[in-house]
Amino acid sequence: MKNNNPSKHRPNDYERYILISENCKYLQGTYPNFLKFKELMFTLTQMVSKQSNTYTYNGEVYVSKLTNAEISKIQDSYDTGTFTSHLNKLKYICMDLGIRSF
Repeated sequence: MKNNNPSKHRPNDYERYILISENCKYLQGTYPNFLKFKELMFTLTQMVSKQSNTYTYNGEVYVSKLTNAEISKIQDSYDTGTFTSHLNKLKYICMDLGIRSF
């Protein structure tokens, strides 16, 4: 039986991205940028799991200024679809990659 209670709706990945992008100047809120952000989050998750501060994006290796704890807080914000000031730390990733936003 299908649950028709709208209060039980769990936002999907893209919906959570849209929710957090409304208040973060480093997230554009478009589907192409969501795909880039999702790829970045996968990369950052791997970085945390390896306890490393280096990551590879589009074939280039970068050294992150972010700590594993900061990355985990960014991930938590995305996972819950709730903007927190930790998302503003994405500016360091943007600076590394030479881009303005995801």
